[in-house]
Amino acid sequence: MELTYHDIMNARFSALTETAKNWRAMAKRCGTLRDNYRDHVRKKLTGWAGESATAFWTSSDITLHELSAAKRQATRIAELLDDAHGRLVEAREHLKKVRDQAIHEGGMKVDEYGKCNLDTSKMTDEEAQGALHDPSRMDTEAKWNRRIQEAVKHVDDVDYDNMLALKAAAKDTDGKGESGGFNSKAVGDVEKHAAQRSAELTGHLDSAKKGGGLSPAERRELQVMLRANSDDKRFTRTLLDSLGPEGLIEAGYQLNALGDRGDKGNRSQFQGIREDLATSLATATRVPTFRNEKGKVLDAGQAEYGDKYRAWLHSKDGAFYKDWREDMREAGVKEWSHTYGRAGTAPQTKVTGLGYPTLVTLMQHGEGYSPQMLHDLADDVRAAEEKDPHVWDRRGTDKEGASFLGGERTPVANDPYDGLLGIMAKDPDAAASYLNPASDPNPADGKPEKNDRLEYLVKDRDWKIINSPDAAVGPDTTNGDDKIDSDARNGFEAALKAGATGRLPDATASATPPDHSAANANVMEEAVRVFGGPPGKGEVSPIAKGEDFVGFRRTLAEMIADYPGDVQRETYGDNDLKVRGHAANFDAGALHEYLNQVGRDPYGYGVVKASQQMYTAEHLRHVLNNLPPEVDASDARDYAGDAVAGGAYVSGILSEAKADALYDEKIAKASDFNKNADEASKWVNRFVGLGTGNIGGGQGGGAMLAAPTGWAQEDLSAAVMEQIKKDVPTEAEKGESQGRYNFSETQERVRNFHNDLAESVGREAGLDREILDGVMDGVRIESIAGFQDGSGTSGSHGSTGPTE
Repeated sequence: MELTYHDIMNARFSALTETAKNWRAMAKRCGTLRDNYRDHVRKKLTGWAGESATAFWTSSDITLHELSAAKRQATRIAELLDDAHGRLVEAREHLKKVRDQAIHEGGMKVDEYGKCNLDTSKMTDEEAQGALHDPSRMDTEAKWNRRIQEAVKHVDDVDYDNMLALKAAAKDTDGKGESGGFNSKAVGDVEKHAAQRSAELTGHLDSAKKGGGLSPAERRELQVMLRANSDDKRFTRTLLDSLGPEGLIEAGYQLNALGDRGDKGNRSQFQGIREDLATSLATATRVPTFRNEKGKVLDAGQAEYGDKYRAWLHSKDGAFYKDWREDMREAGVKEWSHTYGRAGTAPQTKVTGLGYPTLVTLMQHGEGYSPQMLHDLADDVRAAEEKDPHVWDRRGTDKEGASFLGGERTPVANDPYDGLLGIMAKDPDAAASYLNPASDPNPADGKPEKNDRLEYLVKDRDWKIINSPDAAVGPDTTNGDDKIDSDARNGFEAALKAGATGRLPDATASATPPDHSAANANVMEEAVRVFGGPPGKGEVSPIAKGEDFVGFRRTLAEMIADYPGDVQRETYGDNDLKVRGHAANFDAGALHEYLNQVGRDPYGYGVVKASQQMYTAEHLRHVLNNLPPEVDASDARDYAGDAVAGGAYVSGILSEAKADALYDEKIAKASDFNKNADEASKWVNRFVGLGTGNIGGGQGGGAMLAAPTGWAQEDLSAAVMEQIKKDVPTEAEKGESQGRYNFSETQERVRNFHNDLAESVGREAGLDREILDGVMDGVRIESIAGFQDGSGTSGSHGSTGPTE
């Protein structure tokens, strides 16, 4: 019967310490009895020989052992009782903390049975009625009830864990003396017993047997021990020591199989065990957070971070991590024997490189990994594949993104490197510091070097790990035509987006974006350099049509859309434009190619266009509302023209990209292109209402972005989307203009958008007619000039021209 909230709050845990005193007294008496027996019985008979003596000494040895074992068992039980007391008190304090949060933060009243209801005692009758009829009230109450029940469950787990340790200590397992006697190997530490027992049970897991090879009682025992202790460093490190790297990999393999394809009755239980084992790994390998003298957290890869990291590795705490990592390097690539193919038809097959994929698959079900651990593990995986480029290759058909050997699914990830990058993506700071070209990729050696991780992943890495499925079973690392897995690069794509934007890769477009850190900006700069291609070297962009990373265009568009001010700073040379957080400094040639390539994707085009136009609208509004008092029409023309020039230039680049997509790459018909580009409307709405504090960064005023008077926010959004949909470049006339596109309608729409916006904003700002005319002149002139510069129509077009 599980404990209840009422039981826990009224329990008298002090009885445990009182009982522990009695057990210590018993241990002392057992010790006295043992000493008396040894000194006053055995010593008196020294020298006695013969058959009777032989029988006596045999029996006496057993008696002496049992008396010694009795003392140890009693002592360890006393220690366990004290440990149980401390653990239960700590767990109850956590429950009390959750209860207090429910009261003070959630506005709940909590009864003696832990039931939460909205507290209306301090409300007026009218307020109480309103609160009680609020549709969200029941959800709020349910949330706090759930949190209290989780805390109650934790206390119950701790209590059960204590009970298991006490029962184990009381059971004779030493294999000496009388059968069923006292236990000379009793353990007096609950966490140590739980870790050793957990390692023992995980070692018995067998996905080929019913119930995973464990009885129902053993499964529950393992589940509770891991669940109760997965956040305890002593437990988790003892567990990893007991398992060893190979044992951890084997346990992960079995749990992956049992959790994903085991019998349905026990599958969810094994999934929970897998999650807790993965979290235990995160706890055991956690690298501390390092701070500078001012208390600021240091990012992995910084020089000062490296100094502290190296010092920690030489500490007792860091030695465990260092040794574990070294041992895992060997286990991660060793040969493993497992049966593949249909049951009873396939022999055991030795597979090289199954260790790291199995480990990473296990890790994908946990959380709380330290960034440095993820970085180190990823670098170890990279080192292994650089030594043997085929180490992760597998023979088989590619289905559902899973490894196949002999046509049968294996319960491991195909690509451990990509899998680790996917885990990093869940922590944008970890992803940013890993891909940041300015960070030290190996802080442990004290020799700063260039971080080429992003470039390696794009330009040098062999992503083709699926080989020809000619043979019935087993891997093939030398023969067959390699191909890309269906889920290849998913982890890298997610980590890249998280690292560049500082947001989770699946964050909704409506989520308020954070300020960019220096690491975020560095990753974005590197992405533009690598994917845009070095200018003047004749290299093809990795995202050009037919190239390996062309599928990244949508994600790369969302990334650069997060940097509208930074893009305009570079494209129009205005470093005074406001940015969100740390500024990114792009290479001009690489940025132009980057924008042209991402703009060839309909969605990518729409996303970048939306962010640029909304940024331009807000920037123009800011400029016109802050014109100097003495400004004349000529100055106003310059101010306004400069405000829209950058956005117009990018519009030109994007229109050129759209033309290239329609005529050169023949990606889609104009109607299809616009239909897909319409998905970008959410990005327009993302910027409406966020204000300069988000579009322009902390340097801005922070006021909400209000649409100009007479121009509602939905109209502003619609105006941007109209540009996107009606930007349909047509083929140029033959003859003199051969090799150019006709952008006349598009540039007019860009001009008219800015012109209408300027007039509306100018009226809102109260500008007199002469100044407003100057503003509109500047906007018209610079809109056309900027667009033509960006699209290449001010000179010869950069591409080969439209095709029939």
